[in-house]
Order: sequence, then C-alpha cells, then structure tokens
Amino acid sequence: MPNKKVVISNTIICTVLFVLGFLVSTVNVGQTYLTVSAPLSNGNRNEQQIGLMFIIDSPELGNNLPTILDTLDKTNSTATFFFTGTAAINNLALLQELKSKQELGNYGFSNTALNVADKNLISDEIRLGDALINSLIHTQMKLFTPPLGLFNKHTIAMADNLNYTTVIPTNRDATINWETADSNLVLSYATHDIQNGDIIALKPTVATMQSFSQIIENYTTNGLKVISLERLFALKE
Repeated sequence: MPNKKVVISNTIICTVLFVLGFLVSTVNVGQTYLTVSAPLSNGNRNEQQIGLMFIIDSPELGNNLPTILDTLDKTNSTATFFFTGTAAINNLALLQELKSKQELGNYGFSNTALNVADKNLISDEIRLGDALINSLIHTQMKLFTPPLGLFNKHTIAMADNLNYTTVIPTNRDATINWETADSNLVLSYATHDIQNGDIIALKPTVATMQSFSQIIENYTTNGLKVISLERLFALKE
C-alpha cells in the first residue's frame, strides 16, 4: 500500500509545477556563454572560519536535522542547507525553523545532474528549486550548488543569470560514501586536513548526526568558527 505522505507530497509537487510552470517558460536560454566565473569553493584563507553546507536530497534525512540544529544552536554556529523539492515539501516545519535560525540555498528541484548541454533542463531545475522554496516559506535564496556536484559552463551562467552565486565544496584529500553507518568515518572525513576558509559538505545521515557534536568540537578546538556560506563570502552581515 502506498505511503500516504509520499502520495500527498507527489501531488503537491505536481500542483507546484503546474502553477509555477509559467516562470520556467519565460527565461531566455538561447544565449551562448563563452566565459563564466568559476564556482566559489573557499572563503578568506586568512580568517579562522569555515563554511558548512548540508545536502538534504531525500525526505528521511530531515529526521536527523533536529539533533544537528540543536548542536549548531548550542555552539552559536550556522550552516547552509540545500534541499531537493521532495525533501523540502516533506520537511516544511524544518524549513520554517531554518529560515529563522540558519540559511537555505538552492539545490535545484529534483537532484538531477546539470553537467548536460540542455540549457532548458538547467533552467527548469534552478528556477523550480527557487520557486518551490519561495512558495513554501517565502524566502529569497542567494546561493546555488549543483546537484550531485556536477555542472558545466551553462549551469554556472544560468545560475548567475538568475542572480545566484554558485558554490561547491572545497576540494580536499577526503572522500566518503554516505551510505556508511560508521560515525567515526564521518568524523574523519569532516575534520581531515581542514584549512581556513574551507567549505565542508555533509549529508545529515544517522552517522553524521551521531558524530556532529564531535565534528563541531574539533573545529572549535582548532580555533575555527563555523558559519553559513553567505557569511563566509560576506554576502550577509
């Protein structure tokens, strides 16, 4: 028997797409971009601070956010949270809390890789991601990160055309499979070879939730202030 919550969410998504579809049809995607700026991947290397970003690409990941948010609140830390469309609709109360205490960014709509030549698809994903969050909690996001970390020059140019600053995690000598249930692996990944100004990307898995207080403790012990990406790039006072 279908999960009632998922069925309702899919219906809402279809309604949002129908109502907001005209937004997608009005954007000019015919322009060819010869040069584009590279995405921002780190902040000021002279400041003892790092940017923290969370990717919420499935609804159930929202279950682990309250514990993470509690740690952020207790340590006076901030982060930037990127939701897919389905994850956003299934976590409306969390979105409202994040709007007031943390920061939201645009992750596109459906977790679709945007390293494609189809500029209409790129436009659709970015604009619908923007429109959905706006329709749910009435907030204007400033930052975009490409779903799955995949992009091309058209992705960056389209985001720029829509008044977004594109950000990606800092390229570090650290990788992780987010299917892991080992909190120690997450701790090691999140704290390995951290430098001033780095951007660290996390998924709020159970393992991340279990290790998050240790992650923040490691940063603060090393004199690093954990801040949202808008603050890292001085887009917000």
